[in-house]
Amino acid sequence: MSVIFLNGCTSAGKSSIAKSLQALLPRPHLLTGIADAFAMLPPALHNTPDGFFFDRTEAGLIRLNFGAFGLATLKAHQQSAAALATAGMDVILDEVILSKDLWDHWQIVLADVDVFWVGVLCDLEELERREVARGDRVHGQARGQYDIVHKHATYDLTVDTTQQTSEACAGLICDALQK
Repeated sequence: MSVIFLNGCTSAGKSSIAKSLQALLPRPHLLTGIADAFAMLPPALHNTPDGFFFDRTEAGLIRLNFGAFGLATLKAHQQSAAALATAGMDVILDEVILSKDLWDHWQIVLADVDVFWVGVLCDLEELERREVARGDRVHGQARGQYDIVHKHATYDLTVDTTQQTSEACAGLICDALQK
């Protein structure tokens, strides 16, 4: 049982790296992530103060935020991902760490499994270009996450998708796992 934990801003390339890892790794790895937690919520709890919502900081940055039910959903998602790993499944996690509390909770729920922590970096200008090109992101979300997503994390490896492809980053992760 092992977990490859990918953490980075929206549009950094985590999902593409995860899919490349699934193709490269010798054993099957299940893929789950924060998007699955969002998808579990009923539509009535999207864009509401109790669920998940976007707001602005005093500096005008757009931030994805969560209320009590949203936080409970994120923590339940974390526990379900940990349950997959403790049940003997290899797992790739595609995550965006939005607070120290969520980072600390990951440390607790994954304490009994082998985790390889990967920071997925990308220059802000490129993140913003991708965010616009994708068409399915709130514009400004990457900028709002840029200073917080890696703030509390420590990693076994960082990869940078600014110039490297997701396949190249997945290859770096596979190489590091073999060492």
